[in-house]
Amino acid sequence: MISRDTAVSRRQVLLAIGGMSLISAPVPLLPGPAAAEATSVHRGQVHRGQARHGATPRPPGPEPYPLDRPLYYIDNADKAIALTIDDGPNPVYTPQVLDVLAEYRVTATFSMIGVHVAAYPYLARAVADAGHRIANHTWDHADIAGMPARRLHDELTRASDAIHAATGVHAGLFRAPYGAWSPAVIRLCEQMKMVPVDWSVDPRDWARPGVRRIVSDIMNKTQPGSIILEHDGGGNRSQTVAALRIVLPRLLHEGYHFQAI
Repeated sequence: MISRDTAVSRRQVLLAIGGMSLISAPVPLLPGPAAAEATSVHRGQVHRGQARHGATPRPPGPEPYPLDRPLYYIDNADKAIALTIDDGPNPVYTPQVLDVLAEYRVTATFSMIGVHVAAYPYLARAVADAGHRIANHTWDHADIAGMPARRLHDELTRASDAIHAATGVHAGLFRAPYGAWSPAVIRLCEQMKMVPVDWSVDPRDWARPGVRRIVSDIMNKTQPGSIILEHDGGGNRSQTVAALRIVLPRLLHEGYHFQAI
């Protein structure tokens, strides 16, 4: 359990980061958003459907931020969505992704692996200098859900230290590899003043299903408030780059705008 004092301090951290409203789907601590109950997010509120017959309706207004789970959505005001790019930096694909983002003036969040940041600090600096956000994605992309406390702390602190050494930025966001969360991970994020961030749209670009499939998944599943998952590291990401060149202008044409988390 997260104590009341911890809950209050984390809420202060959330309100301080970026000056924006953040929404989390009401889900248990399970990998990925697939376990979420059916909800729709609308202007800072999570709507769970009609109240039971005879029940007193809940007054309007934003629901409290759930403190025991990661973010799956951002505030969807004005059709805002977020693009996240994981597993870099990579000397081949990170520059290509940056070029596409610059072409369409899209701001994204890059979830970086510490060992890659240490190997290519100039790429991490390029991402930060371009105005994108950087999230901690552990030191070496280990499955941290059941990891012993000391090793878990080492995974997160080494990555944060590498990011700061390369960019001067203190990572205020954290993404768990494989979407594998646990109460211990959430508590450590609180202690390190990092907001835990998951995703709500996963086109599985890491599996290289083909450009057409990646594009179709993003266009069919994206809705206001969505956090889209893509990758610039971990393998051949040419399909991802090609898909981004297609989906970014399409999403912008549909009235979406991208907002860094």
